[in-house]
Amino acid sequence: MRPRAAVLDTNVLIYAYFEDAKEHERAKKTLNSLESWVIPFIVMVELFWFARGIGLGIKESRNLLMRYLIDNRVHLSPHSEEDLADSLVIEDPLDWEDELILLVAEREGIPIATFDNKLRKKASERGIAIIP
Repeated sequence: MRPRAAVLDTNVLIYAYFEDAKEHERAKKTLNSLESWVIPFIVMVELFWFARGIGLGIKESRNLLMRYLIDNRVHLSPHSEEDLADSLVIEDPLDWEDELILLVAEREGIPIATFDNKLRKKASERGIAIIP
């Protein structure tokens, strides 16, 4: 049985949005299979950084974020003070965003959707279901 909701990693949103992305079709299929998309706040920040980093203008970057924010399936998940404190257990500062995403998945008790092999491994080690 497919999950009804999942916590989304940034790469799922990127791949679904950009038609020339290598995993575009899989990302779209993943999103379309879910009734609810739980997006951690840090993912929206990462998405904006990504858009600006690839050279999208401010208007296009805003449009990208708004495309997801206005979707009825989206539930933006804020990070609590506890999440921020718990996320600091990481050894590599580059893992901080992933830790925040994992904490949301644990709190919500739902799978994580990601194409990032490192994040998939961490989720698996913590008993978090993974899609696709």
